Amino acid sequence: MKKLVFNKNIVFFSFVLFVVSCSTTNVTEEAVYDSVVSSVEVSVQDNAVSASEEYSSKPIMANAVVYFDFDKYSLTSKSIQTLRSIVEVMNDNTDIEISISGHADERGTREYNLALGQRRGEAVRDYLMLNGISKKRISVKSFGEEYPLVKGSNEASWAKNRRAEIN
Repeated sequence: MKKLVFNKNIVFFSFVLFVVSCSTTNVTEEAVYDSVVSSVEVSVQDNAVSASEEYSSKPIMANAVVYFDFDKYSLTSKSIQTLRSIVEVMNDNTDIEISISGHADERGTREYNLALGQRRGEAVRDYLMLNGISKKRISVKSFGEEYPLVKGSNEASWAKNRRAEIN
């Protein structure tokens, strides 16, 4: 009888440890220097697993934000580090489909900013595709300057608005 109780305790402890380790959120954020955003944020979120669910049926979301320099759509080494994490999550979870929204700051015409946001989103998509992610799993949309992350007309605000969001 004692052996059975001991085994149940081990199973319960293992299950609790598994659930806690699977429900973490990873965030990478780098410092901002010289009023230019060179940070990248990544998070992987998943819902807790109940006792009756299988691990393979648990939904997982890949989220990330990649920031760009003024009037640029090229990826930096910091953004590539972030995108490597997204590639890893998507390779581990082949059912995940993502949308990439490209954004620009308020400077420039509406048309120019829409085109720039599109190029930023496509740069992210192209990197993912070069790393084995199917184009069918990725959609890209530009919002230009329409949805700023931060309100304001200064370099700090503009830097946060020059981004591509992966959801």
